[in-house]
Amino acid sequence: MECIVHTTIGEYPIISTVNRYNRWRFRPEERIIRCRRRDQRNPLVHGKPIDKLDAGLVDTEYVYSITADTLRRRLGCAGYNRASLEKEFWEYYEKVVHFSEPGNLHFTSEFAEDHAKAFCSSMLDDWLHALAETVKTGTTLARRNMSESERPRNLLVDIITGPDKPAFEELEPEHGLLGFPCSTFDNMAVALLEVTDGNASCELDVTMFVLHHGDITFDDMLGRRDEL
Repeated sequence: MECIVHTTIGEYPIISTVNRYNRWRFRPEERIIRCRRRDQRNPLVHGKPIDKLDAGLVDTEYVYSITADTLRRRLGCAGYNRASLEKEFWEYYEKVVHFSEPGNLHFTSEFAEDHAKAFCSSMLDDWLHALAETVKTGTTLARRNMSESERPRNLLVDIITGPDKPAFEELEPEHGLLGFPCSTFDNMAVALLEVTDGNASCELDVTMFVLHHGDITFDDMLGRRDEL
């Protein structure tokens, strides 16, 4: 069985990994075990219940959970903030605009020309406004692939949640928002935190690892051993 781990900021998934995970900025004391009905789970990572019977089923979840303000402080202490995001944005922009093949940059869809023009003319604040719309509407690449979301009319939202990414190895995204103009996981988190309320929950959901992959990091809370 493939084990999927979701990392979310607010309720928006920044990455979902298969058969691996990194605890990142979360700490052992932030682990929680909770039981929730399936219609109470985050639909952006779990999808919607298939029917009323499925909706009423209760699942146990194993997660690390902190507030957005706490995550923002930790990232800041590690040197990741609006300034680091701005710096990476410009480095990314310069690389894509000046070193890509002439024409439509790295965009490949029928809207490639429009995407290229939007990319070249947009500044970081424009991207953050589009990211806020992305989060508000719950648009993700996965939901688009499953036809749960229509193609966004906003060109930048379309880029952020689309499959196209630059061909440069050094710009390979460490996160799941392939079109957003920064590559590093920490600066992508900074960007999402810019459009997320400070008291919103940021979580690392390792439920499948605990249930199906022999993960023992919650054993002390389950009474299986004395300490982590």
